[in-house]
Amino acid sequence: MQGSTVVISPPDGDMQAYLASLERLLALELAALAPGHGRIIETPHDEVRRLIAHRLKREQKVAHALARKHPGTLDELVPLAYDDVPQRLHPVARRSLHAHLIKLVREGRASESAGGWEPV
Repeated sequence: MQGSTVVISPPDGDMQAYLASLERLLALELAALAPGHGRIIETPHDEVRRLIAHRLKREQKVAHALARKHPGTLDELVPLAYDDVPQRLHPVARRSLHAHLIKLVREGRASESAGGWEPV
């Protein structure tokens, strides 16, 4: 998305699968990437590494938000994990937050209950 990032929106979007697919791209000999939006990317491995780093940095912010507010609902966690994103974008960010939380649950790093999400 030419310097931006896509929204990973459960149930169709899967953060774990998204990151795994990016990792697989690093193993390929690529001359360029032709994204659905934007220009041809002439340094594909650099861009893929940037996307992975961006997601993992956000995942750290999600983990820190869980440590500060637990249990926390998606609405309570969005302003903490996405404090660097304009509030008008929080409804969209909430969807990627959900994808990150599902990934953390699968990895045994978080849990979900009736009261919200918690670190493990």
